[in-house]
Amino acid sequence: MPGPFTDPVGAFVPHGRVVRPPRRPGPLSGLTVAVKDLFDWAGVPTGAGNPTWLATHPVPDRDAGVLAALSDAGATLYGKTITDELAYSVQGDNVHYGTPKNTAAPGRVPGGSSSGSASAVAAGLVDAALGTDTGGSIRVPAAYCGLFGLRTTHGLVDRSGLVELAPSFDTVGWLARSPSVLDRLTRVLLPLPSERFWSRIHTLPEAQALTDDATRAAFAALTDRLGLVESPLEGLVEGFGGLEELRRNYAVLQGWEAWQTHGGWITAHRPGFGPAIAHRFDVASGVTEAQADEARSVMLAFRAALRTALGDDGVLVLPATAGPAPLVDKDEAAVEAVRVRTLRLTCPAGLAGLPQITLPFKGADGLPRGVGLMGPAGSDRALVAWAVRLAGGH
Repeated sequence: MPGPFTDPVGAFVPHGRVVRPPRRPGPLSGLTVAVKDLFDWAGVPTGAGNPTWLATHPVPDRDAGVLAALSDAGATLYGKTITDELAYSVQGDNVHYGTPKNTAAPGRVPGGSSSGSASAVAAGLVDAALGTDTGGSIRVPAAYCGLFGLRTTHGLVDRSGLVELAPSFDTVGWLARSPSVLDRLTRVLLPLPSERFWSRIHTLPEAQALTDDATRAAFAALTDRLGLVESPLEGLVEGFGGLEELRRNYAVLQGWEAWQTHGGWITAHRPGFGPAIAHRFDVASGVTEAQADEARSVMLAFRAALRTALGDDGVLVLPATAGPAPLVDKDEAAVEAVRVRTLRLTCPAGLAGLPQITLPFKGADGLPRGVGLMGPAGSDRALVAWAVRLAGGH
């Protein structure tokens, strides 16, 4: 059992400094798992990164489905972590609760929206943490904080008791310092066979061009280690106008769904969002149903095309982010430029509803980065098992 609750990195929300022992022993006995403050925890408030949300919603009387599964499997739940407001960001800061420290890259943001979860794991305060991934909110903080992170196949993990943002894209995910711990959680939360035989590795040339030299070097080294012939998916994203056009379509549909999900509450309560989040919801409020329908058509066509290209035995390897974590004090225009480039890399998995694991590495400058492995729908456990083998079982 952990000792007194400590938080030297500012990863936890004030209302979530709670520890709960497991309901019974199980395969996760001995593990501590932090919980992003989007998941309901019986008897503990859910704040979703915003004090007005906290004040206008009742304290839940039952656990989110994934928390119940963890507790039943022997995990100790350790605190609720800071999230970007309503999970509508990949930066990792919060005007109300602060920016959790990134101990893997001091002076830099942890990445969002699972910012506190990544910060707590990177600092060694917990063994693993629950997060969510809509547009990159597991994959980005994993890369920025030097962690292994899994975005699961859309719809595969129970989302009951979760504050959603854009249901067509929202997924549950988890972060850990080692792939073996990630694997333990995956075996409990995704009780599916892990047998999968990869025979093809694909890349997206446009994606490689979006990142820095250190990431490209690690990218090349990883594809060599995988021992399979690399096959670029020429023309796949180009047929949809390129990654930027795909990102735009993703942003339109995400914005529409975010406003359908939260617009009524925002209009009624006028929460004091930070400037970037307020701007995003303002834009979202203006998306028309016709625009959303058009974007949804693009999503479905791209989903079919990418899933067909991967088949049952193909893996897409691509950079997890456009580079290392931005500095905490970087100006707003520079932060937005990084965000747009990164979302070009993360939107394919969201649009296609596919699982992706982030494998961490350090560049020559010592800063953490990540490479992503995206597999066919339902290949989550096989991707994690592959990561365990690549890391030598650690």
